[in-house]
Amino acid sequence: MALRKWKFFAALIAAIGLLGSLPARGQAWPAKPIKFVVGYAAGSATDGTTRFFADKIREATGQTVLVENKPGADANLAAEMVARAPADGYTAFVAGNSTHAANIHLYKTLNYDPYKDFAPVTTFARVPYILIANPDKVPARNLKDFIAFAKANPGKLNYASAAVASRVSVEQLKLLAGFDALNVNYKSSPQAMTDLLGGQVHFYIADIATGLTQVRAGRVVALGVTLNQRLAAAPEIPTIAESGFPEYDFFSWLAVWVPAATPPEVVKTLSELINRAMESEAGKEYLLRRGLLGYPGSPQALLELQTRDTERWGRAIKAAGIQAQ
Repeated sequence: MALRKWKFFAALIAAIGLLGSLPARGQAWPAKPIKFVVGYAAGSATDGTTRFFADKIREATGQTVLVENKPGADANLAAEMVARAPADGYTAFVAGNSTHAANIHLYKTLNYDPYKDFAPVTTFARVPYILIANPDKVPARNLKDFIAFAKANPGKLNYASAAVASRVSVEQLKLLAGFDALNVNYKSSPQAMTDLLGGQVHFYIADIATGLTQVRAGRVVALGVTLNQRLAAAPEIPTIAESGFPEYDFFSWLAVWVPAATPPEVVKTLSELINRAMESEAGKEYLLRRGLLGYPGSPQALLELQTRDTERWGRAIKAAGIQAQ
């Protein structure tokens, strides 16, 4: 009997030791560093905002939070990378309606599935855009004069695009206003801005965080914001809608996904951490300074938005005559 009891306790101790050596499924997340992979270059609105909430998550959890930029192919490269990552909540993807709404219409093949390969976490910001021009190449100082200049120079103007949104927004304006301009595609927003400042391209519809910096510095001229309401961060800049095109209302959104099969409780916690950071006073101030709009969400709300905008962006891309590549 004594021997039997000894064997029982020995087996119990061994089992406890074995459990201690295994990855603890019930261990509180996060238990190690988190990495956010951003589909755009450093200096973009997506990058800056990700770094802000990453720092707030670090403060809240005590864990290291890394941000890795992997720009290119309208954020497809970053999406593919995260889609193949372990589904443990320690690698997340930050992009927007490019990879999860528009790119399926712009690329004949994608090396990831926007639905099957990802679990939605949350939206966190809406991104208005701003039409800016090189003042040495474009004499216009308002939208009306810009369109008149473009019509007087058919086929002579070109514009930068660094993401799906910046291209589609110009193509929609071209359709509404009836002018022509050639698209020059860039890998990142900073590269597009460099060539705009250098005069290699005439104009650019840039995300507000990138464009407004150059407007404030006096390096470019602001011709209109794409949202149908003026921005608190730049109330002096008229909207394209109020400048003769009332139907024009364009913005994109930023969101976070993790690989499919990530535990729902981890997804929920990450969603709450991001929303808490962006809805804090510091978060609201951060967004306001950059002309961004808070866009809190949830996994279900992001899924619904993604589904709706996949169809909406498909219509916009088709109307703009952009062919899949």
